Amino acid sequence: MAARKGPVIVINATDMSYGTRIGFTQDAFDLICSDLSQYSVARAAAASSAVPMALTPITLRNYAGTCGYKMPEGFGEMLKSRTVSERQFYLANNFSVYLDSEKKRYIHLVDGGVADNLGLRAILDRVIARGSVWESIKGAPAEKVQKIVLIVVNAETEPDKKWDRKENIPPFGAMFSAYSGIAIERYNQETLALLKESVKSWENEIKTKRCKGGLVSSEPGSCGDINFYVVEVKFDALKDEAERMYFKRLPTSFKLAPEQVDKLRDVAHRLLVNSEEFQRLLGDLK
Repeated sequence: MAARKGPVIVINATDMSYGTRIGFTQDAFDLICSDLSQYSVARAAAASSAVPMALTPITLRNYAGTCGYKMPEGFGEMLKSRTVSERQFYLANNFSVYLDSEKKRYIHLVDGGVADNLGLRAILDRVIARGSVWESIKGAPAEKVQKIVLIVVNAETEPDKKWDRKENIPPFGAMFSAYSGIAIERYNQETLALLKESVKSWENEIKTKRCKGGLVSSEPGSCGDINFYVVEVKFDALKDEAERMYFKRLPTSFKLAPEQVDKLRDVAHRLLVNSEEFQRLLGDLK
């Protein structure tokens, strides 16, 4: 029988000083010799949504060096040898900063969207850090999983284009919104493109490793029975322009009117069930 695993939800924030993505996982808390189970979900959510300039950062105390923690096998070698990829070296170098609690005594966290607006970097970083997707799942329940579903919810808004029709210099608020919005949107597209390209090679690698160099069969229950599904839920998929613009112009806010919430729930359901990738998943589950 195939191994089953429920959905994985990780809350992310961003280190204000280094721009590093910090996931609220025990692996990350091990790095600073702390216990995630003692940390409230509410404070993690507050850190994840602490928009710079609008809300204050959430601060963690770094206790690194008090629990005998050691970097994962191979990370030290990555920093010394420089024989690894640039991405691997970059990740290992980011981790090493937190091991010195004298220099890095406190970690000030802001909105997770600054480092990873779609929340996909946690997956990509894990694979990059381990060297391959097989190394990242080997020995875990995921090693025998047959279907891995990644649902990407992108609720980005539509930029205000009225300034394209005016000669006047836009005010500070409009410039700040454009500056942050453009950077996030471009980064979102690059991250999603990287994920889609990666899952193709991940499937092949897992099949090869499971089948141990032998004949690769994709029959149900066989060693090659593995599929990734990247399901996008985004307003751009709406065909009706008026409806699409309504949702893309909803403000980024902690409070929406009840009718707006109801409409968002309805459109999220429609976008999900109408996704070709989601329908492919449903077809493969029959």
